[in-house]
Amino acid sequence: MNDYKVKVKGKRFIYRTNIKLTGKGEGIIESGNKPSIELSTPVEFGGKPGSWTPEDLLVASVNACLMTTFSYYAEKRGLKFVSYESSAEGIIELVEMQYIFSKITIKPKITVESKGDIGVAENLLKVSKESCFVSNSVKAKVTLEPEVESIS
Repeated sequence: MNDYKVKVKGKRFIYRTNIKLTGKGEGIIESGNKPSIELSTPVEFGGKPGSWTPEDLLVASVNACLMTTFSYYAEKRGLKFVSYESSAEGIIELVEMQYIFSKITIKPKITVESKGDIGVAENLLKVSKESCFVSNSVKAKVTLEPEVESIS
């Protein structure tokens, strides 16, 4: 299944964001002409309830990267899937006198068209996890707990 990996050509990609502080521990994230995101420190640290936090965004980024990477490989492989949904949970704990994300668990739920596609989808998830740029960039252990089912 490793034949689906991206062929690396030594390219470099740059992503830019801007943050404006709007209050104590609150701000706005902007990036080009994309919608702005309100940001706050977590409620546990005195932040504003209902706002995105850097911690939420990191967990969401790992989750989103797996989804987009899976979608890429599924298209390359010709796998037709009916649906993809995923939840993710990040655990922050004190390790060596620092709070860090120690683990991020991603739980993709994929529905494929036939039972014969279940194994293909499971293999593509493994390859996607190995190839995800974002999860490969964090030091937290990233684990998958997939659920793949067919409609037939």
